[in-house]
Amino acid sequence: MVDRSSGVVEPVLVMREPELAEEVSRLAAASGSELRREPRLPPAAWREAPLVLIDVPTAESCVAQGLPRRRGVVLLSREPAERLWRVAFELGVERVLELPAAEAELIELLADPGEPASDGTTLAVVGGNGGAGASALSTAVAAAEARSGRRALLLDCDPLGGGLDLVLGLEGVDGLRWSGLAVDTGRLGSGALLSALPKQRVGDGELALLSCDRDVPPTGLSPDGVRAVLDAGRRAGTTAVCDLPGDLGATAEAVLREADMAFVVVTAQVRACAAAARVVAEVRERSGVPVRLVVRGPAPGGLRNADVAEAVDAPVLTGMRPQPGLPLATDRGGVLGALRPRGPLSRAARDVLAEAALVRESAPV
Repeated sequence: MVDRSSGVVEPVLVMREPELAEEVSRLAAASGSELRREPRLPPAAWREAPLVLIDVPTAESCVAQGLPRRRGVVLLSREPAERLWRVAFELGVERVLELPAAEAELIELLADPGEPASDGTTLAVVGGNGGAGASALSTAVAAAEARSGRRALLLDCDPLGGGLDLVLGLEGVDGLRWSGLAVDTGRLGSGALLSALPKQRVGDGELALLSCDRDVPPTGLSPDGVRAVLDAGRRAGTTAVCDLPGDLGATAEAVLREADMAFVVVTAQVRACAAAARVVAEVRERSGVPVRLVVRGPAPGGLRNADVAEAVDAPVLTGMRPQPGLPLATDRGGVLGALRPRGPLSRAARDVLAEAALVRESAPV
């Protein structure tokens, strides 16, 4: 977090190469971005500035001073050199950009300098068969994350699903929907996006929703649109939970390629397992992300979780009983009120978040 009381709230430019510094300042001015230029690196800037832009001589000075590693440091250069990568490694910089080739990327960083590192998580939830309950689980996962005091972003990625704003009772709340999203530059300001979305308090946190519309086409729900939204969510440190349709088209594929994990909800029935096996195979083919099953009971034929795992060819993360009162709560837009902490949906949601955290921590850097 940036301590705004210190006054260091804009990107800081510290360079000993005057021509390179002038070029960066020109790009910042042309893009309308604020940039604070300093002759030498103030200690407060290294601790608190959201973005620190330096050249190779300044980076070597930082290494010599023994400055601690921090996120948001960008090393700029006009040409590659052996010492460039050596000092980048020693200082632990986040990005190395060579100008003029990387001008567009630098302008994007300056447009939204709050947190250039990827802190957020993207989870995809897919119904393995019709009526499995993927939307209910997606909502429960986002709510569980918000209840823990963290930022949660629920993405309604099913244009024919009727709109998750109805499920949350947010249909009358003003805010951005997919139909109002325009992605012209390929990058969205994370703060601006989150502030524009309908929100609901859940416990100590906040759940933001980007829903589909019912009366107009969700034009922003496109591969470029979801990539831009998920990128903004990551930069803001949110957990984005994406409710995907069973028909995995181009937009769903874009989500899966950005996801850290995919969770397929399947009912404990033979025919449902056959359908879910096709869905799991398609998810793996399109993205390669880790897949876990969430099995929803009851099991009329006595199928066990081990039987479902074998039939679908994917590991079962957890099973859950039917949620009492959920259909009525869905019709009345009160799903969040029906998600009792000890209820089956909430327990399954916590299992999903725990598994996602475990897999992410064990993933190679």
